[in-house]
Amino acid sequence: MSCNATITGTSYTSANLLRIGVYYLVFMAVDYSSCVLAFVLERKEDWKLLLWLFWQRLIYRQVMYYVAIKSILAAIRGGAVAWARIERKATIPLSR
Repeated sequence: MSCNATITGTSYTSANLLRIGVYYLVFMAVDYSSCVLAFVLERKEDWKLLLWLFWQRLIYRQVMYYVAIKSILAAIRGGAVAWARIERKATIPLSR
């Protein structure tokens, strides 16, 4: 299965896609290894947290893109942004 598309002089083939996949797997292996080393050095850490690492690497970046784009659009529009203000009601009685 070969998909040949030329964009700005670069040829995209399934071999290149395979190479990118291998590089990504190597990157993830190095990333996981460094995280395991950090957990070994910090002995009191909960090892179950390593299970969340894949999802954090996969989803967190996309969430941050969404937040950044939303913030930039709000800044361009010039509207005020409420940052979870708490309304003061003065309902707690003072005790002496």
